[in-house]
Amino acid sequence: MNAQQVLRRPFSAKTHKQTFINYLEVIILEDGTIEYSVPSHVEKLMTIACEKFDKTREEIDEECPPSYYFRYMDWLCDITNSVALWVDMMKGTPNDIQKERIQWLKEEEIYQGDL
Repeated sequence: MNAQQVLRRPFSAKTHKQTFINYLEVIILEDGTIEYSVPSHVEKLMTIACEKFDKTREEIDEECPPSYYFRYMDWLCDITNSVALWVDMMKGTPNDIQKERIQWLKEEEIYQGDL
């Protein structure tokens, strides 16, 4: 399976480690589900927000407070209760379930950042 195929499948630590080296771009949903950030973190979070609130992209955009204009991803994480992760960095405030998933990713040696 090539990398593009993996990015479009449900997250599997085993498959991820067999496919990628020093790469992680995922969103951890409120319920602990890990999804790849395809095509990007912001676009994935926007899709989640549109589905969660049954709104269009434009409607979600219009609701962004001015104080978040330069921290748009932070706002999307906040409103969707999601966490964005890279190999060594995290955006968002994880709940207990998300913390468990992040700890699991650390134990699997996929995530190297702080909790």
